[in-house]
Amino acid sequence: MKSIQIFILLMAAGLFSANAQEGKEDMANPNEIYISNTVNGSIDKVYADLVEALKEYKFGVITEVDMAKTLKEKLDVDMKPYKILGVCNPGSAYEALQAEPNIGVFLPCKVILKEIDEKTVEVVSANPQKMMEMLNNGQLNETARMVTEKLERVIQSL
Repeated sequence: MKSIQIFILLMAAGLFSANAQEGKEDMANPNEIYISNTVNGSIDKVYADLVEALKEYKFGVITEVDMAKTLKEKLDVDMKPYKILGVCNPGSAYEALQAEPNIGVFLPCKVILKEIDEKTVEVVSANPQKMMEMLNNGQLNETARMVTEKLERVIQSL
């Protein structure tokens, strides 16, 4: 529990930034906490492309939160489009559940789309491999590695 608290504090402090390594804008490195890619296109176009790319790797979008809309409704604040997608690969989720019954707190995998400007969107996911390392459960390692590779391929394919 203490390691999770320390990790959360480090994330909040910005010590695990996707752009922490000088000269790197897009990350697809299992040593980094985020997988990201900056994509040309509108958020609607990138969303459609992302959903199709996810299908190729047997992921589906099972939840979607439109943060801009929600914050406008709840706080009357304006922000650029920002969507949080809960994506799931059922086979991998089942394997993870067999190895760790409490893994549901990490499921589904989150992928965000955030508009940088009208023609640029950043797509970001947490790195499942790094998330699972916190649990010190060797049975999760291979599943997490495979999910990480798939999400990297999806995000970098956009």
